[in-house]
Amino acid sequence: MKNKILTLILIVLFCVGIGYWFIKKFQIPASKIVSESAAIEIVKNQFPEFKEYPSNQLPPKSIKTEKTNDGWHIAFIQEGSGRPIISANCFFVDNQKNIMSQRIYNPTIEEDSTVELSPITCTPGACSLENCHGLDIKCGSNPPDVCTEIYMIGDKCLQYAKCGVQNGKCQQIENSQFTECKSCVQKCIDANENDNIKLFDCEGKCK
Repeated sequence: MKNKILTLILIVLFCVGIGYWFIKKFQIPASKIVSESAAIEIVKNQFPEFKEYPSNQLPPKSIKTEKTNDGWHIAFIQEGSGRPIISANCFFVDNQKNIMSQRIYNPTIEEDSTVELSPITCTPGACSLENCHGLDIKCGSNPPDVCTEIYMIGDKCLQYAKCGVQNGKCQQIENSQFTECKSCVQKCIDANENDNIKLFDCEGKCK
């Protein structure tokens, strides 16, 4: 009986030891986690146009940040009097002090820019484009960090697609550039359904 208890204790201690080793192995040392101020300075050094942020001079400029396990999301926000947000440039700086992404938000007149902007999605609230491919726009709180490099018909139109908050709801913001591009691509699909070469050639002319 004593041998069984001793064996059980040894197994428990072994499991605890293994768990502790894994935690220490994959834990990011505090010294290697980039600070908020350092992340902001990294962006400013690479993009000097943001050196004057934040500023109370008209038009006011502000900086908003949000921390994640991988680094800092930083939004440089250009504010206005009639429109709370004129534009925003959002960056993600990882713990290795690399600028991994940049997103730009230019609200349309129809958008409710009074909703607080999220530095992660770079849109009011948690509202951003969720799909990497296709012409059926999906807006929500889970934008992809990385899209696959596989190109699909109509992907070129996604650069014009916009999501925003209207009447408290995250939804697609209609705009003429996306509508015209989508219409052009759809005509190409209808006219060249059985000929991929002509289809891609036709789609390449859509703007």
